[in-house]
Amino acid sequence: MAYLSGKGFIHRDLAARNILVSHEEMCKIADFGMSRALQDTDYYVSRGGKIPVKWTAPEALHYKKYSTASDVWSFGIVMYEIWSPAARPYNWMTNNEVYQNIQSGYRLPPPPGCPRAVYQTMISCWNPEPESRPTFPDIQTVLQRPDFKLLTWTAEDVAAYTEEARTLGAPLEAGEELYTEMQKT
Repeated sequence: MAYLSGKGFIHRDLAARNILVSHEEMCKIADFGMSRALQDTDYYVSRGGKIPVKWTAPEALHYKKYSTASDVWSFGIVMYEIWSPAARPYNWMTNNEVYQNIQSGYRLPPPPGCPRAVYQTMISCWNPEPESRPTFPDIQTVLQRPDFKLLTWTAEDVAAYTEEARTLGAPLEAGEELYTEMQKT
């Protein structure tokens, strides 16, 4: 995505279902049917069509305004999908409920076993202000840091989560509370 955004393209349908993984574990982004080139502006205004609500940034849902920042939001959802095997994001909500809850500040709770640093990256992708989200090169830098422990937990990480947050589909209150706490760190 750093390469695509650097070339001025937005995907608009970034989701785990559109990422192919080779035998060598190389990821390739697929399904460019909704992608667009950004020309002379930082965003693209859609004229309609079906959109993947549970993966789409609030500004794209509300104003049909797509940008690299809206792809970053979707990338945060992809990270959630990776850490929640076989679970769809917001699978306990209708599309309308997702829209209403996102507008109210709700964010997905951390998936079971997800390290704090990974969840913090997801939260940064879901910043309500598009201009405050990280860029794809920023995300790439974070993910490539040697100290970015994707597969390990510390005792501090375990203690930081409530029992409710360790259960996929935690109550809205737990997710919102953790989101608020993570925004402070």
